[in-house]
Amino acid sequence: MGLLGGLAGVWLGAQLGNRPDTVTVSLHAVIHDQLHLTRDQEAEIEALEADFAREKSAFDQRLAEARHAIGTSLMESREMSPEVVEAAEALHDVMGELQLSTLNHILAMRAVMDVEQREIFDARLAAALDAER
Repeated sequence: MGLLGGLAGVWLGAQLGNRPDTVTVSLHAVIHDQLHLTRDQEAEIEALEADFAREKSAFDQRLAEARHAIGTSLMESREMSPEVVEAAEALHDVMGELQLSTLNHILAMRAVMDVEQREIFDARLAAALDAER
């Protein structure tokens, strides 16, 4: 039973780690379609997005490695061993780092906006975060 639970955890982690970040995707649409950015704002946000895409790619690699480590540990021990727990905690650590990086990215884009744009953005951000419940 422990093996099945562990496999289910690995599968769930893989599903969550591979799904598009709907909040970020939704905010991207708001930023580019509804905020009427100036050319300078657009250029600054595009640079932020390019930087974040590179950072996210590195996180995706680390997440894949962490999921692999869980699977390897689980297949070796066939139980919820300390190694499996450690590998799962490492995955959660990377996921937490990615979440913080995403929040910093969102705030960096927000800092580029004027007051009116921020009001629209903030309302959409709150709605997007609430929709995840």
